[in-house]
Amino acid sequence: MSAHHNRAGWRFEINGELVSEGCWKRRYIAALEAENEALHAKLAKIFELI
Repeated sequence: MSAHHNRAGWRFEINGELVSEGCWKRRYIAALEAENEALHAKLAKIFELI
């Protein structure tokens, strides 16, 4: 995912596909939440070992 600023304004791309700003933000947040859940699962496993 990336956001580029050019002369015409902001362009939002996901895997090379132009998407709306809202779509880009929703997918970005979903990716952050998924990463956060994965990190919580790893942390829980560490605490089980302690």
